[in-house]
Amino acid sequence: MKKFILFLLLLCTGSFVMAQQTTVTGMVVDADGETLPGASVVVKGTTLGTVTNIDGYFTINLPAESGTLVFSFVGFTTREENVTAGTKGLLIVLSEDAKMIEEVVVVGYGTMKKSDLSGASVTVGEDKIRGSIITNLDQALQGRAAGVASVMTSGAPGSSVSVRVRGQATINAGAEPLYVIDGVIWQGGATTGGGLGLDLGNGRASTISPLSTLNPSDIVSMEILKDASATAIYGAQGANGVILITTKRGKDGKARFSYEGMFGVQKQTRRLELMNLREYATYSNAIRSMSGGYDQPDFSDPSLLGEGTNWQDAIFRRALMSSHNFSAQGGNENIKYFVSGSYMNQEGTIIGTDFERFSFRTSP
Repeated sequence: MKKFILFLLLLCTGSFVMAQQTTVTGMVVDADGETLPGASVVVKGTTLGTVTNIDGYFTINLPAESGTLVFSFVGFTTREENVTAGTKGLLIVLSEDAKMIEEVVVVGYGTMKKSDLSGASVTVGEDKIRGSIITNLDQALQGRAAGVASVMTSGAPGSSVSVRVRGQATINAGAEPLYVIDGVIWQGGATTGGGLGLDLGNGRASTISPLSTLNPSDIVSMEILKDASATAIYGAQGANGVILITTKRGKDGKARFSYEGMFGVQKQTRRLELMNLREYATYSNAIRSMSGGYDQPDFSDPSLLGEGTNWQDAIFRRALMSSHNFSAQGGNENIKYFVSGSYMNQEGTIIGTDFERFSFRTSP
């Protein structure tokens, strides 16, 4: 008899527990009414949970007469809903979370966070660019980016710079990196002045950098992508590395005007030590006497000769360099603007070489 009473008590207890597990059903959709399969549904404060099926429906058991269900989905804001026992046909609408979308979506031809890059990268900021006297953007990479080799191909003003991000990857083809300025691909490597419509005075012998047409003061930062996985979106063009260049844009607030000016002097720090005319005549006569030859009539008496012409002094000069940059930026939430103008004039240390640039740029 006691065993029978104990069995009845256990049966009643089990029935009571089953009665507390109340089923709740419903559907999860977005703001447009589209179902969200795979959305998470969890009873708040517990480990009980489920996910919506392919049609967005869910079924979950509450451990009490009422409770709070937490609904979440990637890219949408989390929502909590108080439900009671036996609720059927519950409709949950989740709204998109703009901040969450920004964190999970990566745009290839645009701005990206450094933390999103899967490979090695080097950043050259605005402070490093402004702290140097340069005429081309690629000159700012010299000695400032780890693992990036940047060497001037010529001492002529505005001449091209050889940049190597991933080494000498090819034998016959070029190894210059891909330049992407504000999402637009630019031609990299050296080109002749005639190719850019410029008359350098020495035909096609001189090459200049395509980036020399840009004003370095308009640059915010340069990001060098060195790893192959980080440059995969650019295809074969990014095989030698990618340099992402970001320019200045308009900002909210009152109009702000700025001016940057620079003036410098260039000169040859070292000269070759050469013989003057009198020393050369003496040397020439000594060589001819040792070889059994005859002295040149012009060098018969070196004491009558002067020092001659120092051709290094004839072709080299002390060159001036100046730069003037003016910019204005401002706007509001609806309209933003950035306007800049610059003038750059660099004389070469060799007479007959110089580089002059006028630039004007507008940006929203």
